[in-house]
Amino acid sequence: MTMCISVTISRAQNDIITPSSGFDNPRTTVVIYNDLGGHLPLRYHCKSKQDDLGDRTMAVNGTWSFEFRPNIFGRTLFFCGFRWDNQLHWFDIYKQKRDKEFTKFGCRRCEWKIHKNGPCKLNKNTKMFDVCLPWNSQSFENN
Repeated sequence: MTMCISVTISRAQNDIITPSSGFDNPRTTVVIYNDLGGHLPLRYHCKSKQDDLGDRTMAVNGTWSFEFRPNIFGRTLFFCGFRWDNQLHWFDIYKQKRDKEFTKFGCRRCEWKIHKNGPCKLNKNTKMFDVCLPWNSQSFENN
């Protein structure tokens, strides 16, 4: 009987040590490029419900990136406000349902070029920034 208990405990320990790939949650990187043109610096403020990444300014043709671990329940959302001249536009720079790695245009390294008419994402299939989306509907001019 003692031998049977020992075998059972040993089996339980092996199950705990074996990693489960179902909950693998690698880090995701978002990269933003200033592609406004016209020698315009890009002011931006990115945040999620939990993290405020602060107000920043990106030089002409500059880049900035941040990393995070997406929520295992699929609810991660980072959004940014982008400003230049008298314009202010908002965009969901990482929306897990749209951007998770295994979707059509998903990514683990999500790269966006910011243009005046909207952001364009690097397409993993064409290697071009040809996945262009509109600004969020609450765009308005800054006073």
